[in-house]
Amino acid sequence: MARILIADDEKSIRIVLKKFLTSRGHEVLEAENGREVLEILKEEPVDLVFLDLKMPKLGGLEVLEKVKEVPVVVLTAYGTMDYTVKAIELGAADYITKPFSFEEISEVLKKFLTKREEREKGEEPESGIVGSSKVMQEVFKTVAKVARSSITVLITGESGTGKEVIARAIHNYSDRRSKPFVAVNCAALPANLLEAELFGYEKGAFTGAVSSKKGLFEQANGGTIFLDEIGELPLPLQAKLLRVLQEKEIRPIGSERSRKIDVRVIAATNRNLEEEVKKGTFREDLYFRLNIVKIELPPLRERKEDIVPLAHHFIKRFSKEFKLPPKELSADAVKFLLSYHFPGNVRELENMILRAMVLSPSNLITAEDLKRQAYQEAPSLESLIREFVLKVFTVEQKEKNNLYDIVVKAAERAVISEVLKRCNFNQVKAAKVLGIHRNTLRRKIKELGIELS
Repeated sequence: MARILIADDEKSIRIVLKKFLTSRGHEVLEAENGREVLEILKEEPVDLVFLDLKMPKLGGLEVLEKVKEVPVVVLTAYGTMDYTVKAIELGAADYITKPFSFEEISEVLKKFLTKREEREKGEEPESGIVGSSKVMQEVFKTVAKVARSSITVLITGESGTGKEVIARAIHNYSDRRSKPFVAVNCAALPANLLEAELFGYEKGAFTGAVSSKKGLFEQANGGTIFLDEIGELPLPLQAKLLRVLQEKEIRPIGSERSRKIDVRVIAATNRNLEEEVKKGTFREDLYFRLNIVKIELPPLRERKEDIVPLAHHFIKRFSKEFKLPPKELSADAVKFLLSYHFPGNVRELENMILRAMVLSPSNLITAEDLKRQAYQEAPSLESLIREFVLKVFTVEQKEKNNLYDIVVKAAERAVISEVLKRCNFNQVKAAKVLGIHRNTLRRKIKELGIELS
């Protein structure tokens, strides 16, 4: 038997959880706000605390800052990465999202109490989690745990599942967040150029090397380098990458001296690297170096409870980003989203919502709006612009006289943002790709309010 404190301002939560815990032989104390928690902990010995984040008088995060001696399991309906990271950083032993299941509570009891708890046989756990699926909550927890270290992370999953998003999250929650995050698509560059891009070169190292150039590893010094599609890396470069991971140094092409670097490596792949090792196309020693912590991202079709919240997230984001009126999903749109297979995963859903936001003639997105993106061939750029103009003209403009400015700025923002991202936010390189002067690019970034991250 253990003494357990339940801290939640919702009486129904306390009643349900207390009934379950007492039926298992535990003694239960209750608190309805953060101040009561601290008062009880001063007076009573407690083995475990179930703590809600949103409470009156003193919130859960403030309580966590003060409680260090007792294991605290956070209970919250706010299933976001921000809350997960903050809670774990402040010392939370675990994190359960409402509505929770008794199975989850039993697992926590088994983990943190000396007396092991048996699960109730035949009990059906709650099926959904507010805000995100259980599997993504586990991903968030892993991100929170590894972010503060410099440990190498391998992210696996199908194309479009959000591997770069997770890599950026690890960087942004780390102590390196003020330093560069450099993303490299190992499949996008020819093998003969990849070494020079990664490690740099000295002037005269080869024909065309008219000046020295820092490689991407050196550009990421102090920060994080994200090696996407690491399974595409040629074997000779795999050996050089292994040396970088082991020695923490790089040697530019044509240089006789190595240079020390401090770079965190996060790699990602949609391949099965264990199978690639067996086939001899991926080095086993490099695989073990990369696979210290693995984060597996499931395809969207395997976490359907995430689909509608993600769709609402994209609607809100695009409404702000492209100055579009907010829209709602119709009942048939929700039904379609939940039945669709999403071979392109989260990226496909993102594109589907963007197109529907731009082209839907009303403030209600229907299944037909979504199906055009899912099943039909993508329209030409010109036709998209024509439909966008028609929508803006009929829905927003009426008697206003700045239609040209709206359309041009929306197009400029989209083009410049995407090119900057593909150039790892290197403004000199992006200006060259765009064919404009870098001073013009800086001015456009400021005018259009483009975020450089």
